[in-house]
Amino acid sequence: MHYWNHCWIPASADAGFGATAFVALAIGIPTLLIAYNQYRVGAAKLKFELFDKRYAIFQKTWEILSEVVMKGTREKHYGLATPFNNFLPEASFLFGKDIQDYLNDLSTKWTERYGLEAEKDGQGVDRAANAARESALKEWFFKQASSVAKEKFGRYLNFDTWK
Repeated sequence: MHYWNHCWIPASADAGFGATAFVALAIGIPTLLIAYNQYRVGAAKLKFELFDKRYAIFQKTWEILSEVVMKGTREKHYGLATPFNNFLPEASFLFGKDIQDYLNDLSTKWTERYGLEAEKDGQGVDRAANAARESALKEWFFKQASSVAKEKFGRYLNFDTWK
């Protein structure tokens, strides 16, 4: 005699449990895959938005560097601040400390060059030393615009080595 013959659960209910489990798996697995894909899309969207904001700061930095090389610091008026001061707070949230330090260094050297350019009118104490320093700063800004800025920002803008 079989056990099922004495049980109050009919034998057909046992087959129903297996079917229910199969249906649950058939619905659960695709749902899990959809949720995982939504997670991946969300993460990719976040990376894109972060990239977009970071690239805007890189673009502004590169434009300022190129402008300093081609026209000097006196072409545009930025008030009492350097042009980098406008996006330093945003950059501190979007990048690591290395970019914040780099932008502070750019700001310091921009201010120094701005002062040296003001002394071209013969107001400076040591015109020869100032001219040599201004030339060195112009060369330094050229290097920043042509390669260094791209290298520094590149690690934050490269999708292969995403930070």
